[in-house]
Amino acid sequence: MRRPSMMHQQRLQRPGIRAVLFDSSGTLIQPAPARPYQNLEEILRRHWPATPIEDLPHAFRSGATMLERAQRFGTWEGYCRTVLAELGIGRPPQPLLDELIAADLNPLQPFPEVPTTLKQLHERGLPMAVVTDSLETAESLRASYEQISLRGYFRYFAVAGELGSRKPDQAIYRAASEALGVPPPHTCYIDDNADLVAAAISLGYRGLALCRTGTSTRPDLPYVSALDEILERINDP
Repeated sequence: MRRPSMMHQQRLQRPGIRAVLFDSSGTLIQPAPARPYQNLEEILRRHWPATPIEDLPHAFRSGATMLERAQRFGTWEGYCRTVLAELGIGRPPQPLLDELIAADLNPLQPFPEVPTTLKQLHERGLPMAVVTDSLETAESLRASYEQISLRGYFRYFAVAGELGSRKPDQAIYRAASEALGVPPPHTCYIDDNADLVAAAISLGYRGLALCRTGTSTRPDLPYVSALDEILERINDP
């Protein structure tokens, strides 16, 4: 396994890290091994039996495209409406739309090393927060993390769908660090997107890119190849 260079190790030694911010998907959690639209299929069969279930994969892709093309970011309701429209349900009944918006369409699970890593950071007394571009509300994301036994490690969830700001805008990073009460120079941000780590560093944060392939896409940044490696890289406050 490729190890970070001495230069990368030294980048985090000063100032002391007293809080940690984590990206969510791809960093802490990943999709669970299940059919990605199983819940949606069950909802549709109850509310709209004539739905062409075979068109679900295409409908999901169209919803994702809608979000990608949004100038800032779309909404979860907009995503749900797009999926339904692709299925021929242009004017969905409100009960169907409400249940779809509230549904957990993407079951998640933590990466294997995540629970132990978070437990050890928690035992060191480091406050932690999640910073994510998710379209969910913070309440919904907290519930998802509760289901996989990670909720208790985080004091705050900075969620784009609720804050109206997405990375790399400074507002979403600052919302998390201010909630923890620790200034950026003493806060480390960790993400599997190296460019977003670079953005955090430009705002005065410390940063670590997570490169699970073992090869960094940004060799100018400090990085780790697995999340548990941060335990050696983040010094005690």
